[in-house]
Amino acid sequence: MPRTRPDRVRTKHNNGRPPLLLSALLPQNISLRDGETRTIVCPDCETWRRLMGETQLKIRKHCAKDCTGCTTKVAADRKVHTNCPGTDQPVTLDISVEVWGERMLAADSTATGRRSARQHYKPLAQLPTPVHLLADRGPQGTPALPRLLPLLERARYAVDQHRAACSPCRTGGRCETGRALEVRSAETEASCTIAREQLKHNERLRGGRAAAPQRRPQWAAVLPAVREADARRADVPAAPGRPEALVVTRLAVAQPVEGQLTCERCGSTKSSLTSAVAAGWCRITRRSHCGRCAKRFPAWTRTPI
Repeated sequence: MPRTRPDRVRTKHNNGRPPLLLSALLPQNISLRDGETRTIVCPDCETWRRLMGETQLKIRKHCAKDCTGCTTKVAADRKVHTNCPGTDQPVTLDISVEVWGERMLAADSTATGRRSARQHYKPLAQLPTPVHLLADRGPQGTPALPRLLPLLERARYAVDQHRAACSPCRTGGRCETGRALEVRSAETEASCTIAREQLKHNERLRGGRAAAPQRRPQWAAVLPAVREADARRADVPAAPGRPEALVVTRLAVAQPVEGQLTCERCGSTKSSLTSAVAAGWCRITRRSHCGRCAKRFPAWTRTPI
């Protein structure tokens, strides 16, 4: 274990300057607390240095701020050191440590009082604009899709050129540049997809609004027929024991067909739509088929008459 050097002055020499008075020093530039090593800020190099001695205080020997012996890497030059002019600077305690402690507390309270009691919150970072909003924006109202298509072509071309020149990417791996180019290309492609969907959605909205005036007279034209069908459906009595017969009968009454029905496969006929519905006739590709012939076709192709 190295022996601890005692805190005493080993020489009576000093740097020839007048001693530093404790009353003239800033209280925060010297430390005289009990149980701690006495230190002071050297007035020349402005670094904390140790105070040696008990009654005669001096700044410990140390190198200057621009000493080349402490920073050089040449072994021969490390032996040459330049002492700081503040070495062996005497310090006189012209006031007691208690007075210095009161000044220290006063300086600390003054610094605390200068701080504002108002809490300043750090401004929150602005959230990035969503991709679908980026795709919808354009300079001077230009559509987003025409702007994004050239960007997508350039992004894909950059990826292809990088893969052709980079050996790791050409063999199936990914370097940092290749990964960044692929991410940029994928983001641009996603923006193009969203722009296409928005364009189609806007076209559908415009088409619906344009067709609305034409649909109003069409709905007004079929409204009397709908009311008449509702009235006929309400007048049909319910069949006893067969709840579904009411629905079938109402459908038959609501859709009257003139003439007899003929099966497209076997040629059998029915005189009325009501009898055809009761016999299980269906329509397959808009053609009438009897119940026996309709069973030859898949169920999803059969539509009740």
